[in-house]
Amino acid sequence: MKISKNIFLHIGVWLAVLALLFGLLVSAALLPNELIRANMEKSALSYADKDAFSFENGKKINAISDNYADTILLNVAWNMGEGNALTSSLDTKYYDGEEFGESYGLYLAVTEGKAPNTDYTRYWHGSAAFVRFLHLVTDVNGVKTIGFSVSLVLIAFVLFLLCRRRHYDIAILFAVSLCAVQIWNVRLSMEYQPAFILAFLLCILCLLLERKSDTHITLLFVAGGTLVCFFDFLTAETLTVLLPLMLLIAVRAKEKRLGTMKEGLLLSLKCGAAWAAAYAGTFIAKWTAATVATGENAFSKALFSAGERLGGEVSGTQEMPNTFFSAVTANLGAMLGTQRRLDYPATFLALAIIILLLFSVWYLFRTADGEKTAAKLLLLLGSLVLLRFLVLNNHSFIHCFFTYRALAPTVFACLAALWFNVGFVKRKRGKK
Repeated sequence: MKISKNIFLHIGVWLAVLALLFGLLVSAALLPNELIRANMEKSALSYADKDAFSFENGKKINAISDNYADTILLNVAWNMGEGNALTSSLDTKYYDGEEFGESYGLYLAVTEGKAPNTDYTRYWHGSAAFVRFLHLVTDVNGVKTIGFSVSLVLIAFVLFLLCRRRHYDIAILFAVSLCAVQIWNVRLSMEYQPAFILAFLLCILCLLLERKSDTHITLLFVAGGTLVCFFDFLTAETLTVLLPLMLLIAVRAKEKRLGTMKEGLLLSLKCGAAWAAAYAGTFIAKWTAATVATGENAFSKALFSAGERLGGEVSGTQEMPNTFFSAVTANLGAMLGTQRRLDYPATFLALAIIILLLFSVWYLFRTADGEKTAAKLLLLLGSLVLLRFLVLNNHSFIHCFFTYRALAPTVFACLAALWFNVGFVKRKRGKK
């Protein structure tokens, strides 16, 4: 009976969060396009002289501005204001500009009312709600600035919470992990920002709730899976489950509250299952609702697209994957600042140096009374990012210039596992 009650509680939270999010999207669609037209035109014109993917730091692929994704998001957001708000929130489409490209398509959609010709119902496009609301007062550049500023504020609050509990070392490792994936580059595109904003928000809530009960934590991850599915489009969705869970493990290990390996694994599995079920359920809810709203089978379109991301033919890039592990190599290379997806010499040399340095520190300063359970759990969770790249092989290779940011938890796992198991760590026993 208790298990059934707990399951229904989690389902109830999922339904409540999804209902609130859909209400937000519909309310944004009810906003008349005339109220946002002026700023939408400014946004459309700002892409007139930009490439679909523009380099912002030499030729480094980790500093590419994804103008292509942003113009599509703006286009989808604009078309949500046309027709019935309930239907337009589900039947998400945009005008692709045909032979002239997406940026011109956005301009024609806003200025000439060009009808959408491309289906995009496979995602919720929840961030379109904030795009519409914020375009009441600013254009796309303002939206990106606001999003990045929110990220910085949330990061600062995470660090504050850790420092308030005297976990200065974990705070430093967290900050270094974000720097490793060039957190400042999320300002380059609106589409890069939701996964990080949500991850930081969930880190804050996890730190505030983790002393209450594990049920509070699993409910939080139900909300997290729902939120990231609603707002993100496969940029770095795993951030929202791995970063908060890793902070929880690190804090509990530091305070001697982590328990056994079995207990840690069980909690991780519960949190992961709660997040994954909510994430998958939110996708299914969108495809079901879109099918009802349009009368067309949204499942077949979504599953066809999913097949391409899993292992379809790579197109739109001058480089081609040459092994099953090319997606992993491309993402690691992007994090390390390469200028090509498959720069094997630079990528593997940098990795070898980093691994040698970490191993040397561990070998010289390792201790017998370290937090081995925490290290194992963190490294196991960190490895899931690499598995994500392999599962979404095609997508992760082509889009490594933004998917590599999912490696932030992997970096944190490596650093924290080392830090908790070297001799110069001063541990303080936490309160039970």
